[in-house]
Amino acid sequence: MGLIRKTLGATLMVVTGGASYLHATTNLTTPLSADDELWSSKSFKKFNRHRNPSIQDICWKSLPISDVRPELRDNEEALTIEFCRGAWAGYAYAPQRTIMAYTNKGPKTENQLFDEQQLASSKYELGTRFSDHFEVVERTRNSVMLRGGGSPLEPGPREVDGLFVINAKLNKQAGTVDVGLKTVFFNSAEATGKKPAPFLVELLHRYYARAMVDDGARRLTRKGP
Repeated sequence: MGLIRKTLGATLMVVTGGASYLHATTNLTTPLSADDELWSSKSFKKFNRHRNPSIQDICWKSLPISDVRPELRDNEEALTIEFCRGAWAGYAYAPQRTIMAYTNKGPKTENQLFDEQQLASSKYELGTRFSDHFEVVERTRNSVMLRGGGSPLEPGPREVDGLFVINAKLNKQAGTVDVGLKTVFFNSAEATGKKPAPFLVELLHRYYARAMVDDGARRLTRKGP
C-alpha cells in the first residue's frame, strides 16, 4: 500500500505540475466572441444546421519573433503549417495518435496519415485526412480548419461533431507571433438544445488544447517534431 500511495502521489505531482505550467504559459478564452469569424464559416453553417449549443474556446500563445526560427518569421503560411505540424506530431496528441493508428489503420484508410513523421511533414492541404478522425475542410493563408468527431469515411451527422481552427499570425507592431487553437463541439445529428458533452469533458479538453498549443509553439522555435 505504501508503494501505491507513493506512486499515486508522484503521479499527482506530475499532473499538477503540468497543469500549472500550461496555465502559466498559455491563454484560454471561453466562450468565443459573438463576432468570431468561425460562426460565419461555411463549415459551421453546414454542420451545425440544427443550431445546437456548443462547447467553444480558443487557446493561444504569443512568442517573441526573435525566438522563432529565422526562416519562418516573415511567412504566416509557413508559420501556420509548422504550428499545425507541431500540434499533431507532439507529445499531447501522442497517446491518441498511437491508439488510432492501432485501431483505425487498414486498407480503407491507406491514404490517411497516422504516424508522427507523416504528421510532422504534412502540408495539411484541403482534404488531408489523418487518424481516421480528422479532415482539413477549409484553408486560408494563416489558418487550417479541421473537422473531427468521427471518421472522414462517414461524413454524415454526428452526435459529437467538432471544428478545430489552427492559426498563426504575425504581429510586427508588438514583435510577436500569435498562435492559437480554436475549437467548437456540437451535436450535428439532431436538434437537442444541449451541449454535446458534460462539463468534465469540456474541462479536460481545455487542458488538451493548452498542451497542443504548447507543442505547436515549440515547433516554431526548433526543427523537428
